[in-house]
Order: sequence, then C-alpha cells, then structure tokens
Amino acid sequence: MKRVIYGGSFDPITIAHEDVIKNLAKRFDQVIVVPAFISPFKGVKMSLSGAERLDLIRKCVGDIKNVVISSYELAQEGTSFSYQTVEHYYSETDELYFAIGSDGLNSLDKWKEPQILASKCSFYLIERPYYPIKQADLDKMRKIYRIEQADFMGEVGSSTLLKVAVAFDRANEVVPQVVADYIEKNSLYENYRYITSRYDEFDLSEKRREHIYRTAKCAVILASKVGADSDKVIRAVLLHDIAKYLTEEKLIALGVGLSEKAKALPSSCTHQQTGCEVAQKLFGETDEDILNSIATHTTGEENMSVYQKIVYCADYIEDGRDFSKVEEIRNKVYDDLDNGTLAVMENTINYLRETGRDCAKQTELAYEYLKKELKK
Repeated sequence: MKRVIYGGSFDPITIAHEDVIKNLAKRFDQVIVVPAFISPFKGVKMSLSGAERLDLIRKCVGDIKNVVISSYELAQEGTSFSYQTVEHYYSETDELYFAIGSDGLNSLDKWKEPQILASKCSFYLIERPYYPIKQADLDKMRKIYRIEQADFMGEVGSSTLLKVAVAFDRANEVVPQVVADYIEKNSLYENYRYITSRYDEFDLSEKRREHIYRTAKCAVILASKVGADSDKVIRAVLLHDIAKYLTEEKLIALGVGLSEKAKALPSSCTHQQTGCEVAQKLFGETDEDILNSIATHTTGEENMSVYQKIVYCADYIEDGRDFSKVEEIRNKVYDDLDNGTLAVMENTINYLRETGRDCAKQTELAYEYLKKELKK
C-alpha cells in the first residue's frame, strides 16, 4: 500500500485541511489524519479538546473510504513528535509518506530524530499560496530526506485566519459549514469581537469593514512568513482605521480631540494618529508595537518595527487594491518584507507627486532611511 500521514493541530479542521485530505485520498491508498495533542512548533493549548477535533474531522471527511482518522497522538498526550507517529505507522511492506506544506520546508531539518524519518518515510511536499517552493531550499532538504512534490496546490487557511473571520461573522469562509455552525453554537474563537462589535460607534461603513477584513487576512499571512506575533498584528489592523470617519467634534465628544501631532499630518493621514489615541483611550490598548503600527500605517516612519511594516504594507496591498503596479508590489512584499516596504513607500511618494497631493515628510524620511539601511 501507498500510505500518507497528514498531521496537524486541526484546531479546528479548515477548508484548506479538507481540500488537502480529499486530494491526498485521490493519490494514496490510505490517508492517515493525525491531530496533534500539542504541536512541537506551536507549544500552546488548543482551543478545542481532542475529542471535539476528532469529531469535527469525522464530520468533514469521515465518509471518504480510504481516510483513517487517528487518535494516536492524542492518546500519547504531551508534545507530538512526527518521528514517533512515523514509527507507529511504519510497515516494511508498505510505502509510507508524510505530507507537509511548503511553509514548513525550511524548518524540516529541525524536526526531531531526522534519521528515523529519513529511513522510514518520504515527505510529500504540498505547495501553499504565498509559500513558493524554492529550488535551493528543496535541494538542501533533499540531502537529508526523500521528498516528492505534490501535483496540486493547497489553499489558504488557518485557525488564526479563522479568528479574524469569526470577528466579521464569516467563519464559513475558512472552515466547512458544519464547523462554522459548531463555532457559532458554542461561541468559539471570538478573540477579536471586542473590537469589531463596536464598529458602529465609529461610523465605519461596510466598505471600510471589508477593507479592514481583507487587510487583516493579508497581515496574518505576512506575520506568519516573518515569524511575528499574529495577535499583535490582528489587533493593530482591526483598529488601524477606527478613526477614519470621526469628525473633530465627535473626537472631542469621545475625549480624544485632534492633537497637534495629528494636525501636522496631511488630512488623509490624520486618522492614523487619532486612531492610535482611540485605541489607547477607548479600547485600552497599551502595547507599543500595536499603537505605533496604527500611528504610522499611512505614512510609515524611520526605523520601523516588523509590526509597523506588516500593517503598513498589508493596508496597501490587500486583495481589494487594484491600482497600477499593485501585483508587482504584492509580490515584492510577500517575497521580502523590507524590500516590499521600500516599494510601497516609493510608489506612494511617486503617486502623490504625480497627482499634486501632499506627501507627509515622515514618508520621505522613512523611504530614505530604509533605502540606506538596505544598501548596508
């Protein structure tokens, strides 16, 4: 038999997981789906219990005849190491594979007991959106493991994206409907509703909420690619346009007002500063990374943190943007955040100059600073 192990948190199973399982089932005699007790790369407690995760997996893919849903790692408890699962399912008479996404290729040499993995299984590498397989990385890992590339592409999806979707009542865009119903029934993954549930107070239009949602999805991907704290990124994005439509009168009524710092900015940018103050005073936000990201999301500034760069770029390249060069700039941002940030700044400055609009001085200073840093 040609068998494949597909492991993960499945906290919960997503549409992306379901798609991979269905594709694997077409290509292997047996697909063994193994939810982890604790992932060695996440090391955090799951939102759902093992029993809940198993039940939802069964409801989504349990009727596929060559799919086996395993409780092996859950029964072992503790951190789930793949080499142990491979040893458990290894058979000298079968051909065993272990499915991984392209986002995990670079960390494959850090897995425990590589010699056991190398001797008892091959890796089945599935390319995921925003994580192209680079030949140099593949060649490096093939010096340790046997790796076969899948002939299909994975989809976007994660429990982090789910939390964003739940905040906008759009869970079924990330998880199968049966999972979305379970989430709604049990009020799960509501980490960010404390922000989105208050959008009416700040006169945010449906169009603006759509933009925020798309920006958050983009920012989550960027955070994952560079290893940033996704929670900080999401909080910053969900608040970045909170003051976009607030008049000076309403700001005063809210106890915020229009500071001198805000007045010094071009009118199209003042909401970044007032938004920072709203986040502090009305949402109790104290994290400097988050506040600075809100306060510079339209202009940037010199010596930006990774969080500022993520929010600044995500706001500019989210999927709803369709200006000239946007695809080229998107590709730069997803490939390298620093060079992508520079490209966003350069395009912004050029556009403002060409259209005769005011460009914030701090954008020009930020551009020159980053350009010099990248040359070093």
